[in-house]
Amino acid sequence: MSIKIEGVSLPTEENVKRICQKLGIDGFKIQVEIVKKQEILILRNYDDYKICLPREGLIYRCLLLISSRNEKNQVEFEILESITFEQFGFMADVSRNAVLTVSSCKNLIDYLACMGYTSFQLYMEDTYTIDSEPYFGYLRGAYTLNELLEVERYANMMGIDFIPCIQTLAHLSHFLKWDIKEIQKMKDIDDILLVGDSETYCLIDKMFSTLSHLKTREINIGMDEAHLIGLGKYLNQHGYQNRSLVMLRHLEKVLDIASSYGFNCRMWSDMFFQLLSHQKNYDGELDITEDVQDIITSLKKRVKLIYWDYYQTNEQEYDKKWDKHHLLSSNLGFAGGAWKWIGFTPDNKFSLDIASPAYQSCKKNKIKDVLITGWGDNGGETSIFSILPSLLAWSELNYNGSFFYLKKNFECLFSLTFDEFMMIDSANYIPSRTEKRCGINPNRYLFYQDMLYPLFDKHTSYKEDISSLKKASNILWEISEKATDWQYLFKVQAHLCRFLSLKLSIINDLRNYYRNSEKKQLKKLLLDIEQLEIYLDEFHRVYSEQWIKENKIFGLDAIDLRFGGLNYRIKRAKNRISEYCEGKIFSINELEVTLLPFNDLFKESSQIATSANQWHYIVSPSSIHII
Repeated sequence: MSIKIEGVSLPTEENVKRICQKLGIDGFKIQVEIVKKQEILILRNYDDYKICLPREGLIYRCLLLISSRNEKNQVEFEILESITFEQFGFMADVSRNAVLTVSSCKNLIDYLACMGYTSFQLYMEDTYTIDSEPYFGYLRGAYTLNELLEVERYANMMGIDFIPCIQTLAHLSHFLKWDIKEIQKMKDIDDILLVGDSETYCLIDKMFSTLSHLKTREINIGMDEAHLIGLGKYLNQHGYQNRSLVMLRHLEKVLDIASSYGFNCRMWSDMFFQLLSHQKNYDGELDITEDVQDIITSLKKRVKLIYWDYYQTNEQEYDKKWDKHHLLSSNLGFAGGAWKWIGFTPDNKFSLDIASPAYQSCKKNKIKDVLITGWGDNGGETSIFSILPSLLAWSELNYNGSFFYLKKNFECLFSLTFDEFMMIDSANYIPSRTEKRCGINPNRYLFYQDMLYPLFDKHTSYKEDISSLKKASNILWEISEKATDWQYLFKVQAHLCRFLSLKLSIINDLRNYYRNSEKKQLKKLLLDIEQLEIYLDEFHRVYSEQWIKENKIFGLDAIDLRFGGLNYRIKRAKNRISEYCEGKIFSINELEVTLLPFNDLFKESSQIATSANQWHYIVSPSSIHII
């Protein structure tokens, strides 16, 4: 490979050649200059390039731009990009069963570097090992210290900072569920640690001690959604206390421990508003007493508050919330969302809808630290690589302020057109979805709902949805044939859409035939159900392959259990129909019940499709894990 590069470190020079090979570019010389301006400047003169940038790691984005913008017979050009956010990160949730392998982290880091991200963050509730705490991450695929060091080394080699995101207050249900005396001592209520307790701070010290072996001294300490803080064991021990003061005093202690290991801390901001506002949200008026204000004032330089919001399609809504945040601190960051936490299928389209107004508001409010999150609520079922369009879209906003070059850069980097890749959203965009709303996830609730009593019957436009899913499956198959590195992603979605189409058809026909006592048609339907079982087996196979390709094996057991439950409910439906047709039973009681709406979230709108993301509510009205 005839590439010469000057002005960078040796590891960067070697990686530049590797990324050039990936991008299919060759035969030029690059001179790199590090400048103070927050901009990228690329000057081409025949096969000589001069690149000016504020940090060496942005060289990989420059390679993408060179590859993308090169036109045939072009010998000179200039590319100038202004950088809006000085810190621009992506956070992968590895706490909801899907724990990325080190290899997947490295693969993702390569793409993040080419997009221009400056940090890679892992959200780890209990998915990292702690010496002398064997139940922390037990059988959950927890990263060893050596694995985290390897991820960090690779990220740094690609010019990207590594930032661990942990929890020091709530969201520790997987650790606190163990009925071990020493663990239960640290539990307040639900998934919340008992604040003010020496055992709790011993555990938190171990967290920081473990992560102090990393090079990074940036860390996110979590502390979000601790809605019941002080209302469990703490309440029994101390009586009712001002819960804002309880949280803030706990925060002081956590910051003291973090500081002793040299860490600079950031945390999610929502609990300030939950406890200081009567409305318990970002919009409510803050009721800040003098003693609370004193602590906030003393802490605001010690911790960066991250305002997270994945829902607004209106710039003014973000602005209002920034106004509230400015009352608390000037040390602020923002977290937006790449929607991958609503089942097997992402929602890149909605992620793009919220990206532009969020970007404009952050720019207006002079926010320089922005993070894009890829959460994995309720099982981590969606592939981390399925949100690549959303990640590049945010990158284009950061460097160009628009999506003008998005499609061109996307095809260059991922060897598939942007529009083709966006078809990966198909299972969430069916005719019963008619409005721009967040969290609409037919991919999940149609898949897991029961056939005999489909809880989402009133949220389905059968004829139109069936046709849409069947068509989407065919298109996804076609895309998979040319998707090279991403073939497996599109195969999974093609199998899913094929399964959903047939399942909806069976559900619809089953009730119609039963209502009209058409036993001959019901007997024929048994053949369709047998085909559905085959489709489920095939979907389980390709989905398992996707999981194992990207994640550690731990967590796949939960998927197996869910698929197994669905499989046996399909068999139960087949058995009930067969017995009815053979005259062994005189009615199918499940089909006698009048079906009701699952919820009334969009009762006043034209929206039929809905939002339902909790597996144990989707699959059955019976008790699954609730006593």
